[in-house]
Amino acid sequence: MSRSGGLAAWISALSLIVAMVKPSMASTPSLAFDGARLLGVHCLLAPDRLPDRRALQTSICERVRTLAADKAPMPVVVLPAGDPRLIAPDTLVLLVHAAVQGDDRPEPLLILTVRSFRATAAPSELFGATPRAVAMTRDDKAPGIDVALTAALAETLPWRSPPTP
Repeated sequence: MSRSGGLAAWISALSLIVAMVKPSMASTPSLAFDGARLLGVHCLLAPDRLPDRRALQTSICERVRTLAADKAPMPVVVLPAGDPRLIAPDTLVLLVHAAVQGDDRPEPLLILTVRSFRATAAPSELFGATPRAVAMTRDDKAPGIDVALTAALAETLPWRSPPTP
């Protein structure tokens, strides 16, 4: 075999290997999902001085639960602070951390991020979803919140991620 023919064969083989490996790497979920039988949602909204902070926190948590449950391979529930399922070996928890900035303005910003946590799994995720900022109205009905949560969940949950081409 000539030198150029050998090189062409190697390039062809390498491109085939890359084509086979690349989609599987993109669709491989975090090891934290292995053996999980319950997906919990736990939320924290700051600052504490916000009027109706608990109601907004509950609303955000319920929105995340509803979005995460779509096509989920396991039950999805909201887990309040102190719930023993937060550290159960078969529970994977979505931690939703949100903060309201400019709460004295007519349209404050809601900044949020989502990451997964499992008490019994070795840390396999350094960062969660990209933080997002959403302009919100006083009645928290801003459609941008659902758009931001949907995008964050697509970065966190394998069944919410768009399929790889």
